[in-house]
Amino acid sequence: MLKKLLVPMDGSEIALRALALAMQIGRKFDSEIIVLTVDIPYDRTVMFKADKQHSPDKVIAVEINNPLDLAEQYANKEGYKNIIFQDIIDLDPAGCIIAEAEKAKTDMIIMGNRGMGVLTGLLMGSVSTKVVKAAPCPVVIVK
Repeated sequence: MLKKLLVPMDGSEIALRALALAMQIGRKFDSEIIVLTVDIPYDRTVMFKADKQHSPDKVIAVEINNPLDLAEQYANKEGYKNIIFQDIIDLDPAGCIIAEAEKAKTDMIIMGNRGMGVLTGLLMGSVSTKVVKAAPCPVVIVK
């Protein structure tokens, strides 16, 4: 019944809780889990900061954890093996999540609900709200 689960990942604690729930469900149904992150068109894995120790004018690249790296570390720690990690670069996270759910024929999407400001939420809506409205399968929102 629940053979494919899709978990959008943004690296937040809530998204990791969604992955934990997906793995609990996945163990009961022997599910394949697809962990998906949607990046906007630039490299989030490298940030820059001033190297004040050596020269205040020098800027160095600093590696930060990619959401998929965090998800993979968590899945490995929990011993979950039937899992795929995908990174898509696009401007529309909700559209990508919906398209991937359709393409992969997932049985359920399990995702976190990140709080945004009241005004931003009213004007733009959240990714999770957009996914719930248009997903081709049931959506579980984790808080």
